[in-house]
Amino acid sequence: NIRLEKLETDVNRLNEQLDTSRDIISNAKISIEKYKEQQMNIRNNREFDALNKEIEFQELETQFNEKKTKEYLLTLESRQSQIVLTKTNVKEKTIDLKVKKEELNSIVEETQKEEKDLLKKSDVASVIVDQRLLTAYKRIKDSFINGLAVVPVSRDACGGCFNRIPMQRTLDIRLRKKVIVCEYCGRILVDAELAEEVEILTK
Repeated sequence: NIRLEKLETDVNRLNEQLDTSRDIISNAKISIEKYKEQQMNIRNNREFDALNKEIEFQELETQFNEKKTKEYLLTLESRQSQIVLTKTNVKEKTIDLKVKKEELNSIVEETQKEEKDLLKKSDVASVIVDQRLLTAYKRIKDSFINGLAVVPVSRDACGGCFNRIPMQRTLDIRLRKKVIVCEYCGRILVDAELAEEVEILTK
């Protein structure tokens, strides 16, 4: 839609430029006729040369704007073709979006019960967990769109930002003796086995 809006703005601008060039050509032609008429009534060569220069200037102005007019028309044709294609894309994407929204609504309905159960478990856990850690967890969780504060280490890389984790840090994560966060994205890191165990428990 933004692309379509930009293309339509370009078309409007090109039409304005086209009108301006056509006006300049029209006015130049009128001026040429006027100067040619004046040449019929001149008294000396000086006046004739002055009018001749004005005619030459108006002819150059006409040629220049005729060239610009052709360029504007070609660009305008290209933009109008792009508008037709973009409108078709917008129509197709709108249909896709509607389908995806319906799918999402269906998934949300299906997972509502599971979400409520997990939220209850979260409430129970929040009482047991150290408040300082819980505050840090919530801060990390709120800073990401997907809400993932805890991610597993997979193939020696962070499961959130996919940056490589140093070998020593990977070993420390497997020992599970302290809370370790990713130095790139700040998410809490756990080993893949623990992540699988937690997933099984929540199911």
